[in-house]
Amino acid sequence: MKKRLQEAARAQQELEKRMFHLKALYDVSREIGFLIDTQAIMKNLLMMVVGTFGVECGLILLVDVREKRIAAVTQRGFEDGTEATLSQAVEAGFPADLQAMLNLEVWIPFDVSEHLKGGIGLGEKLTGDPYTPDDSELLVTLANQAAIAIKNATAHEEVVRYAAELATSLRRIQILESMKANLAKFVPRAVQALIEESPEAPSLDKREADLSVLFADITGYTRLSAQMDLDRVNQLVEIYFGAFLDEILKLGGDVNETAGDGLMVIFRDQDPRRHATAAVLAALGIQRRTRETNATLEGYFEPIAMHVGVNSGIAAVGATKIEGVAGTRWTYTASGPTTNVAARLAALGEDGSVVISEETRQRLGGEFDADDMGFKSLKNIAQPVRAYRLTVEQREPAAARVFVGLPERRRHARRSVSWPVRVWIGEDSFDVHAVDASLHGICLAAPAKDLLKVGASYRLEILLDGDRPFPCTAEVRNLSDRGVGMETTEPLPLS
Repeated sequence: MKKRLQEAARAQQELEKRMFHLKALYDVSREIGFLIDTQAIMKNLLMMVVGTFGVECGLILLVDVREKRIAAVTQRGFEDGTEATLSQAVEAGFPADLQAMLNLEVWIPFDVSEHLKGGIGLGEKLTGDPYTPDDSELLVTLANQAAIAIKNATAHEEVVRYAAELATSLRRIQILESMKANLAKFVPRAVQALIEESPEAPSLDKREADLSVLFADITGYTRLSAQMDLDRVNQLVEIYFGAFLDEILKLGGDVNETAGDGLMVIFRDQDPRRHATAAVLAALGIQRRTRETNATLEGYFEPIAMHVGVNSGIAAVGATKIEGVAGTRWTYTASGPTTNVAARLAALGEDGSVVISEETRQRLGGEFDADDMGFKSLKNIAQPVRAYRLTVEQREPAAARVFVGLPERRRHARRSVSWPVRVWIGEDSFDVHAVDASLHGICLAAPAKDLLKVGASYRLEILLDGDRPFPCTAEVRNLSDRGVGMETTEPLPLS
């Protein structure tokens, strides 16, 4: 009977011990299971361990053994200077004999990863009782729980850190892309291509190349600048040069320099005839767009005239470096006699003509009809240069006759219409009538001029014979008492 009572007592003690262990594990899981901060996990776990075992002092240490440094530590009940002692011990090599150094009764190590290791250390119990094998078993279980929780937390911290680094990198990329987009507006396309081809060491040294150079500038720009305020002059240049840019880019030209009223454009191709032809077509396109824009802006700006010249040949293409004490400035350009002659030929142009050199003329073949101007003495050019004159009418006689024959010299003939038109300004709209239209042009009745702005684009809905509205987008090109002249991106249904 006595033996049975003893066995029952031992079974009861074992049950109570297991229940205590389970409760301790449950409390630990509840307190640290959902934490994602390593320091918070260690702090909460230490408070529970100290309370569970009834000790006055304890610590939990986490060490990066690869870097020999303390990754995290939390302690309770130790004297000041304990962390300095721990740091010295870790620098000397972990695991050190921390149990003896800190007068610990028990030290339970755990591993979080290959490089991250730690341990739970406890001092003497307040009751003075020794630690039992059951205590050690529970501490090992708690240490394993701590290792898992800290591993999850460090993984989360890594993800957060990577996400922050990624966000920073993306922001840097966005800034670089923005800088690239903005700088691209000021840098010739040839330079952009060289940098993209070899970002770390772009080849910008000057090299000889066969090319065609186009120069264009506004006739009487100084007089215009004196007659108009600065904003109006800038608006005029932007409108005309914007039209010129379309002609230049579609023919492969690279705007190398702009100087107030002037453009320098370089055309390059493996076939010398092709870049010469492209340059001349762009030059004629500039003169054609000048006439068209003059007609469009009638009543808003005085018509302008352009000087345009083209020359072909060998030039030095690359960076010109200007170096001083305060810094360095690079300019990518074509230099040499070919460029100088092109600039001087432009000065000879008048009445909407394009002046080209004999070298350029020879490359064009019989496709262009050019007038021989004879030999011309050019400023700062040693020998006279034979020049030729081209006009839009000579290149495109049929188109030119239509162009010149129209009263307002537009590209496409207009006819009278009476179309109801709805004009949208953002989310608002108003109704007006179109008084005439062409394939890509429309004139709205005068009342619309007080609501629209030159250079702005608007969404239109044109009502044709009760059918569904015809939607299109149109840019305001001029305002006058007659109405609002607009250019549409879509061809209008004139049939």
